[in-house]
Amino acid sequence: MGQLSEGLDKVEQALRLRAMTPEFEIILRLYERGPTPSAALRAASRASSAAFSLILKRLVAVDILQVEHGSADRRVRKYDLTGWANDVMDAYAQESAQHVPRRQQG
Repeated sequence: MGQLSEGLDKVEQALRLRAMTPEFEIILRLYERGPTPSAALRAASRASSAAFSLILKRLVAVDILQVEHGSADRRVRKYDLTGWANDVMDAYAQESAQHVPRRQQG
């Protein structure tokens, strides 16, 4: 996993809550790893199989993900972020990398 997802995993463990939605898990994984076959995305997701399929369809429909069929086997689909979604994640990564001082107790 990448730095961004590892940081969120630590938050989830420390606070004992779910910080990431299945949609954001998929988006973050694609941002960190690039084009990924659907089977590998499913294996890394905490969503059920039915929910996972619906999430992928919804993210493609709203132009967050793009899908490419394999040239050797058309059943194999690779997903990746669209250009604008990648730009949004670039901005998130840059913002997350900046040090944000802790809010002062008042």
